Amino acid sequence: MSKDASRVCELRALALRLGIEFTDIGILDRALTHASIACEQQNARENYESLEFVGDAALGLAAAHLLYERIPDRTPGEYSRMRAAMVNRRCLARLACGLDIGPHIRLGKGEELAGGRTRAALLADCLEALLGALYLDQGWAAAYAFAVRMLEPEVAALQARPRIWDYKSRLLHYCQARRIGLPEFTIVRSEGPDHKKEFEVEVLLRGKSTGKGVGRSKKEAEQEASRMALSHEGVSFEEDT
Repeated sequence: MSKDASRVCELRALALRLGIEFTDIGILDRALTHASIACEQQNARENYESLEFVGDAALGLAAAHLLYERIPDRTPGEYSRMRAAMVNRRCLARLACGLDIGPHIRLGKGEELAGGRTRAALLADCLEALLGALYLDQGWAAAYAFAVRMLEPEVAALQARPRIWDYKSRLLHYCQARRIGLPEFTIVRSEGPDHKKEFEVEVLLRGKSTGKGVGRSKKEAEQEASRMALSHEGVSFEEDT
């Protein structure tokens, strides 16, 4: 069996295991091909980056639709924070590991040796690229059904949590009530392409770090950092339900 034929069999078996199908198996191959391979193979195939862009948008819409259906009557801010919790890089990497797509990603030797197959960012991007490929090949219904299967456990976890607050506002009120200095927020990291920036924010109380948060916007990261700071201060959220 040729190398290309072996790859086609591998990808068709993967699609079958994931409960999806592709008319064009080449687009799935592209979704699982990292740019590093272009540095080492002449006439290398296209990589996943543009498919990841499409998949990111499809995943965001699928998450919004699912949240609206399963957890009704929330504010736009609450929905935004819940969606951010479902589709952040760490969550997507965990989902990708659960689906075991790592072994099927084509990497250059350098990226392989550097541990790229287990890198959270790479796994998350490939999962989004796979969803983008499915959307382009099979349409929205197939892409949404696959996204729902992935995200339903995350939605169930959100439903089990106390109602999501505006944690930053609550932290401000907490500081004012206890007459301590207002929290200071600092961006400690910003990375990723323009369409998919990821921010990490640290919050200081009394001059000391009390929480860090990651999000796709500064506001989302500040909200998560505020939640961590409130937890650090021993604030209970049981009354938020």
